[in-house]
Amino acid sequence: MYFKILKAITFVMLFAINSSCSKKASGTVDEVSTKRVLKVLSYNIRHGAPENSSVISMDNIASVIKMQSPDIVLLQEIDKNTTRAGEDQAEALANRLKMFSYFSKSIDYNNGEYGVAILSKYKIIKSESRLLPNNTSGGEQRSIAMITVEIPLLGEVVFGSTHLDLKVENRLEQITVLNNLAKTLGKPFIIGGDFNATPESADISSLKTGFTIGCTGSNCPNTFPASKPVKVIDYIGLNSIAAEKMVLRSYIAITDRLESDHLPLLGVYTY
Repeated sequence: MYFKILKAITFVMLFAINSSCSKKASGTVDEVSTKRVLKVLSYNIRHGAPENSSVISMDNIASVIKMQSPDIVLLQEIDKNTTRAGEDQAEALANRLKMFSYFSKSIDYNNGEYGVAILSKYKIIKSESRLLPNNTSGGEQRSIAMITVEIPLLGEVVFGSTHLDLKVENRLEQITVLNNLAKTLGKPFIIGGDFNATPESADISSLKTGFTIGCTGSNCPNTFPASKPVKVIDYIGLNSIAAEKMVLRSYIAITDRLESDHLPLLGVYTY
């Protein structure tokens, strides 16, 4: 009789422990593992050449990108059929990475074109290039590349890649255009690129009225110059619709990469 009672007590205790462990496991499972992940990489590639070098290598740039396995890549300083590059660099990267590509010309350059581009793991269902304001003397024409893709369980999302001007007056006007797009597109909109402005600047303060940036102040990762990064000028931001649908999990510069004069910036989101 004693052994029967002991056996019954043991069974109850084991059941309680197993039940407790199951509850604990289900309650502590990292939410990231149960959600979909979207990885967005922004990268100023300096036409595929390292800092202070004229040696261009799309293989090297593709290798950097591939290591991060991004879903979307927002590229700046891209050559298309210039004498310098000798090829369509966005297409060349897309072929190496088995992604779709879209290029936006900002200026004619070196017997070809120069601008920004986007690579996408998802089929591009709509694409658009828009020239940004260039009303200040000494400024350079800039543009934004925009694509729309259909992402499973998230729906249509618009991505934009841009490289803002060195002239602050132009930048402020250009950011006004971006903020207007954030409000009027009516869809999740993720923008990224080289903004040529630091976190405390009026430019980025203005940008934050239309987008949620993945960092604040001193928490922003330095991305320039790649050899000794001391400045924050590259950003990824979400408009209000995107910010409601996605949660930021990580926002980092990929360090120790000298394939360009900028470090790549990676934003990881769940939805």
